[in-house]
Amino acid sequence: MNYKKFQTYFFLSCLAGSIALTVLVFRSYLVALAFGGVIAIVTRPIFKFIYRYLKSEVAAAFLTIILVMAAFLSPTIFFLAAFVNEIGAYLGNAGHLLDINNLMEALRRVLPVSWHAQIPAISGELLKILTTVLEKLSADIIGFFSNAMDVFLNAVVMMFSAYYLLKDGTRIKKELLFLSPLSDENDEMIFQRLVQSVAAVLNGTIVVGIIKGIIAAVAFWATGVPAPIFWGAMTGVSSLLPVVGTSIVTVPAIVYLVVSGQLGAAVVLTVISVAIIGAIDNFLQPKLVQRRTDIHPLLVLLSIVGGIEFYGFAGFILGPLTVSVALALIDIYRREFKEDVENPGILGHLRGE
Repeated sequence: MNYKKFQTYFFLSCLAGSIALTVLVFRSYLVALAFGGVIAIVTRPIFKFIYRYLKSEVAAAFLTIILVMAAFLSPTIFFLAAFVNEIGAYLGNAGHLLDINNLMEALRRVLPVSWHAQIPAISGELLKILTTVLEKLSADIIGFFSNAMDVFLNAVVMMFSAYYLLKDGTRIKKELLFLSPLSDENDEMIFQRLVQSVAAVLNGTIVVGIIKGIIAAVAFWATGVPAPIFWGAMTGVSSLLPVVGTSIVTVPAIVYLVVSGQLGAAVVLTVISVAIIGAIDNFLQPKLVQRRTDIHPLLVLLSIVGGIEFYGFAGFILGPLTVSVALALIDIYRREFKEDVENPGILGHLRGE
């Protein structure tokens, strides 16, 4: 091996090692950085509109982030305040009925007379179930709010990264194009695929959230949950939350129906929550994303589900982005190295051709 090759291999090894170490240093905030990029992509039109009048990238980026924070924080604070008040009321009702005598009295009101002899056994088992559910719910709520500092730090990183990507996005893109060994045309195609995927996933998520909110409002009204329109809207908003999702609203509603003695309504709401509200995005969102990205619905579904398993809660965006980049690279390969291939074959069908 000559000395020039040794230098090349040594440099590439150092470069790969330094990139790996950098990723490890940033690993706690990679998701926040990714979402910062998503915010920058989605709000780019707003940034350009403000920049057209202010002629300052700094001011335009700053005002854009302020608008994003206002749009996000206002409904979040409203939702959390209402949630804390309502969950306190639910837990208060549950605490009242966790007394065995009160629970037996509630069962006597809702069960037929022929079942009254079985009420002591039923109330004992139901008391165990209610206690387990409330303990789990309380632990989840405490765990959710105990991570507030981590959530705050990630939010700060996300907003700062979005700010700098808006302000310096053009220069960063030019630098990446310069460093990439691919042609500018191919690099541009990859960037466009990423932008389309982000817009498609977010639009699909918002549409699915609206549909979930409408279904939830109707279900709450039909089962006797108080303020069904409000809690339906909160269900739509909560569908955007990671991990807990719509369960942060539907589970307390089900508990409320149980402890108030409406067991039939609780069963109906549970079925609707699991079979419709919780599962609707598995078949609707892939179709909505496919319309904007020309990726086969099966690939969209697998990219979302597999992305969540691999990346965590951020996988609903990062999964489709990963697949979009892979398909863009396949397109580049077919165009640059397989120009004689006229039949798009299975890969073309997977892209929706």
